Amino acid sequence: MIKFYGHSLGKADYSYFQAIFDAVRLYEGNTRLVFFFRPFRTASGEERSENAARAEMMGRAIKLLVAYGKTLDNKDHGKNLIHKLLIEGRLSVTLLPDEVRRAD
Repeated sequence: MIKFYGHSLGKADYSYFQAIFDAVRLYEGNTRLVFFFRPFRTASGEERSENAARAEMMGRAIKLLVAYGKTLDNKDHGKNLIHKLLIEGRLSVTLLPDEVRRAD
């Protein structure tokens, strides 16, 4: 299981994650990916709802996995990577539990 939290999942980091995903043989293997999120305040002080924070993390995770899928030798595997992970229960976007969160 690979747990993600507090990472921007930005494009500049894709090669880092590609190396990790290659090492665990993400497509053929059984590694689960769990992307944790929590509601937050924007720089302007606006409170982001749980649903908005989840949607944002889902978007970032999808971009990361689509970019990784494009690096696979078998392009058909790259096209269905997210679907495969979901069907196999190996991909989730999860609210960080309260007991793990830092105090605001």
